[in-house]
Amino acid sequence: MRQCGFTLIELMVVVAILAILAAIAYPSYRDSVNKSRRAEARAQLLDAAQYMQRFYSQNDRYNMTNAATPVAVALPAPLQVSPKGAAAGTQTYDIGFAPVSLTQTGFVLQAVPRAGGPMARDKCGTLQINQVDRRTVTGNTGGTSAESCWR
Repeated sequence: MRQCGFTLIELMVVVAILAILAAIAYPSYRDSVNKSRRAEARAQLLDAAQYMQRFYSQNDRYNMTNAATPVAVALPAPLQVSPKGAAAGTQTYDIGFAPVSLTQTGFVLQAVPRAGGPMARDKCGTLQINQVDRRTVTGNTGGTSAESCWR
């Protein structure tokens, strides 16, 4: 009498193949998700830079001046996080001015990965853009260039 079914060895071969496929596919999936999150942050930075250009065209400066003390202009709340309009626990980047970067004639905006968030250890680090559309990164690792992070 012949019995039907699979042997333990056949099942283990299938499990091993699935494990190898998962080990290859998961990092690729994570890279793809991180790339889309960076794209959202780049779009937010560009929106914030456009806001600053509009502010400059209306005021002839990037900051408001109160006597001799410059007062920083505040970005609207929807432009301060990425993705735009995301609930508090799902925000991946904080958008704002780099320290001591806002002057009457210039600014540097940055997208900083949220501490403890999914992008906290991203290879591109902090994305930055200035008033002349110069795009840079800080805190990048693994030899990643600004060009590859801004693509």
